[in-house]
Amino acid sequence: MNTDYLFLMEDVIFKQYGLYAMWSILYVCNLVVLLVDGTEDESRDFNMIANGLSVIYCGIASANSIMGTKLPSTIILVGGPIHQYLYWLLFAYYKAKPVLGSHPIGVMNWVTSFVVGLFTLDMIVKTWILSFKPEIYLDYVKRKTVKNKKISSNGPVEESKSHEIEM
Repeated sequence: MNTDYLFLMEDVIFKQYGLYAMWSILYVCNLVVLLVDGTEDESRDFNMIANGLSVIYCGIASANSIMGTKLPSTIILVGGPIHQYLYWLLFAYYKAKPVLGSHPIGVMNWVTSFVVGLFTLDMIVKTWILSFKPEIYLDYVKRKTVKNKKISSNGPVEESKSHEIEM
């Protein structure tokens, strides 16, 4: 299995800044919609809980940048199942009709359901493959990260940096 293609979307196409830009755009749009739409029903509750859970990606991204692999695929593999599975449980709990609509919050729920749906399809494939063969991701990470020796005042320090794949 060619893991370069399996993780192409997040590690080559979107990269860290692209994923963060997409999340930020969705977050700001959602925030504005919640501020301007006075609807107080299940669609608002669903929106706040389901989309509020997406902030988990920011924490995981920071932890990954500071002490992780520095590969965006790690963020998706760790945060994706938490956010996306909870998103669909909430969607099933609230039901589609009260959540989706033509009012601003309902439209935002349509948009986020579409985006989360695409990422969920991707995540399901990856997490199932990795549940049977976790070593393929570990090998992928080894290939994509470069060990650099850095000298500090206390002696040699090993620093792990990821490198981009050129297409």
